[in-house]
Amino acid sequence: MSKIRVDGRTMALSHPTRLAMYEQLLAVEEMSTVMLQKSTGVTRYHLYHHLQSLEKNGLVENHRDEGRARWWRVTERVPLSPVASNDWIGNIPEEVRALLEAGAAIHYIPVVGDSRDTAATKKTLDGMAVLFDVQQTPITLMPNGILVIGPPKRS
Repeated sequence: MSKIRVDGRTMALSHPTRLAMYEQLLAVEEMSTVMLQKSTGVTRYHLYHHLQSLEKNGLVENHRDEGRARWWRVTERVPLSPVASNDWIGNIPEEVRALLEAGAAIHYIPVVGDSRDTAATKKTLDGMAVLFDVQQTPITLMPNGILVIGPPKRS
């Protein structure tokens, strides 16, 4: 099975909530956490989860705190057209595309630590597949995590 290699910024912007947050921040000089939460409609926990992903990949920053307010702004402008126009789909290997078209899901497992921790996590997942006698799903090592393509759901 071929592996999908994606840079962290592309991966971060592949989630619709993060993409929407990034687009909102592109349109303004800055937004507070409360303003972002109201505009996206997600819980505070999920908002910070998405902001951390964008921040970790150098797309946004928390540039000032005033009282309890945290203010966010874009630190790197990246072109959004390939993500929006689905041009990247042509680069996916055929067997992976077939899995996705059959209903497979993509999951990103964040791994705190360095590349050795990510590799150790992959080794653990491989060992669990052997231990439980299940077919290993395609796994790709990513910056700070592992990308897993889950098997299609069976009806």
